[in-house]
Amino acid sequence: MTAGVTPLPLVLLHGLTDSAACWPSVVEAVGDSRPVIALNARGHGGMPLPDEPFTVTALAADAARELRARGIGPAIVLGHSMGGVTAEVLALHAPDLVAALILEDPAWPGGGDDGGAPAWLGDTVRRLAGRPRDELTAIAATDCAGWPAAETDGWITAKQGLDRRLADVPHQWQERDWVAATAELRVPVTLITGETARGSIVTPAQVEVARAALGDRLTHVPVPGVGHNIRREAPGAFLAAVRDALHRADRG
Repeated sequence: MTAGVTPLPLVLLHGLTDSAACWPSVVEAVGDSRPVIALNARGHGGMPLPDEPFTVTALAADAARELRARGIGPAIVLGHSMGGVTAEVLALHAPDLVAALILEDPAWPGGGDDGGAPAWLGDTVRRLAGRPRDELTAIAATDCAGWPAAETDGWITAKQGLDRRLADVPHQWQERDWVAATAELRVPVTLITGETARGSIVTPAQVEVARAALGDRLTHVPVPGVGHNIRREAPGAFLAAVRDALHRADRG
């Protein structure tokens, strides 16, 4: 923290099938220096799941409603995967709530080939949603191998609170070309990516589209040797990038 600078709140938006419990390393690293607010998306963390279509626009509207109800904003918004695109749409639709974005491998584009639910979602929900903790702990030994213990624990908690109907409601993730839509953002963006060969979603070509759209508002942090779950696979590099982004955003 810089003397004379009031730290901005940090809002955390999780990925698909995760929850607000999935940010322990971030909360521990920066929670003493600023307010940190982790939100649950609909159908996650025990939140109700409406029968209406599951869209990024709806998720962003949910987040905006919750932040306004709590009197939070403008804030720095950090989102992973689904939460990364949600954070982007929040900044587009409710710019008064967002001072800066930190995007951890955002889902550009998300969903299946037609923009519907990702192909893996149904099997994942059936395999994991609502299972007893001891069973999820055994599964996590493989699914979360190499992660910090607190991150694994958060993953287990998230799966316990996952709505079993999540794969049954209609999904539409590609309402727009979300990479091209970065051209409409007016806030600083820190984009943290892994390697596509290891499962990272964001491609080098998409990074270049975002760079052309955002210019010097974009800070790209590529993290070698990791895939989609950057903060869980390389927590040191991830947290260093987050701290740098927070410092820059606080100073305006």
